[in-house]
Amino acid sequence: MNIINYLENNSKKYPEKNAIIFENEKISYKQLYNRVQNFSITISELNKEVISLISENSISFIISYLGIIKSGHIVHIVPPEISETNLDNQIKSANSELIICSENVFNNISKYSKIKTQILKFSEIKSPSKIDKISLKENPIAHLIFTSGTTSIPKGVGISHTMLEFTTKNIVNVLGHTSSDIDILPLPLYHSFGLGCVYTSITVGSTIILHKDASNLQNLLNSIKKFKATTFAAIPATLTKFIKFENSDLKNNFSNIRLIITNSTSIPKNTIQTFREILVNGNLATYYGLTEASRSTFMIFQEDSSRDNSVGRPAPGVSIKIDDNSNNEILIKGKNVISKYWKNENADKNIIDEWLRTGDTGFLDNENYLFLKVRKDDIINIGGEKVIPMEVEEIVKQIPEVIDVAAFGIENEIFGQVIKLHVIKSKESNLDKSKILIHCIKNLEKFKIPNKIEFVEKIPKTSYGKVKRFMLK
Repeated sequence: MNIINYLENNSKKYPEKNAIIFENEKISYKQLYNRVQNFSITISELNKEVISLISENSISFIISYLGIIKSGHIVHIVPPEISETNLDNQIKSANSELIICSENVFNNISKYSKIKTQILKFSEIKSPSKIDKISLKENPIAHLIFTSGTTSIPKGVGISHTMLEFTTKNIVNVLGHTSSDIDILPLPLYHSFGLGCVYTSITVGSTIILHKDASNLQNLLNSIKKFKATTFAAIPATLTKFIKFENSDLKNNFSNIRLIITNSTSIPKNTIQTFREILVNGNLATYYGLTEASRSTFMIFQEDSSRDNSVGRPAPGVSIKIDDNSNNEILIKGKNVISKYWKNENADKNIIDEWLRTGDTGFLDNENYLFLKVRKDDIINIGGEKVIPMEVEEIVKQIPEVIDVAAFGIENEIFGQVIKLHVIKSKESNLDKSKILIHCIKNLEKFKIPNKIEFVEKIPKTSYGKVKRFMLK
């Protein structure tokens, strides 16, 4: 079964139930299925394998995504803030001849001189006046998405219906999703984390409370309370911002929440501990995965804090091993793993005998819990001494005036590499480089002390908070 089958079943099982609520708009399961059906028929005759979809979060995004799938095409999902050059590269790689987008995106990308592809706004996709029964083919690939690019140029990844069903069933079974859930979703739908939440909700027949983004924390709290939400999906940075609220207020708003799910970007220990206290009747969970191998592990944080740094055990049907001969690189095998990249033979070399080389390093403890270390390419080699950037960053973040920091290696004639820091400090702060250096000298081994420090306004990151260190280098 693919996602359309689940949607059709739930349109019959829960016809009047709200499938999605977005701002002042709501749509039932029956209405959603009918609009997806109409959309798919409208574009079914297009002689194109790949159709690009570019939009902010909206009900129209979900209808278009599902409609393109139902029509037998592959959805090429594109971030709405994409640059002209990156969009041009992706369009050419995907061989897409049509872009479907929101009004805001249209106003931006229609100015891009490089883009020769036909562009249609959601409002220009007109429903057919007469619905005829037609036979719609199914493409084995559901969508094409390009990796977030934390270490290099993004690679195209074609995600199959088989992979999505396998992963969604694991999410449902491990985290206990049911049709009675009310799911707060402020994550961008163009990313696999947010889109995976949509798959989960439609599969079980729950209700999605969709938000444009997670920028307005008070709005999210109001939404959680108003709809008596049971699940909440957010990146670690959002959860960390919440702990600035009074615990009593958070407990009151999160009283019905049974699950908060986040992803494997580093979660501060204080954030984990705070949400342990807040979620009296619920759990905080995280997962580890890549676009190429979604939800490869699950971690449900318990009272025992000894494994708070872990991203959990392998998901059912997923195998993980550590390659000791490659800086303890993590390898993943399972039905959630792609068999090859999108038209990229060089990248395909990272898949050997169905094992995906992730580029991440880590270790498994004696109970098979996975602990992440760092991207292989991010390890700093100082005269043969290996330094993990996060070790240095954690120490520097202890300084109250430091808002954020990124450590990375730069070339050095004597040592091969030395450490440089990019530091964002609070605006009212008088923090200087000497204070950071003194703190590092007191708390780090000599070879881990940064050689250069630079104050910056911004650190390049993916939409999920992972530092793009290759851009710093």
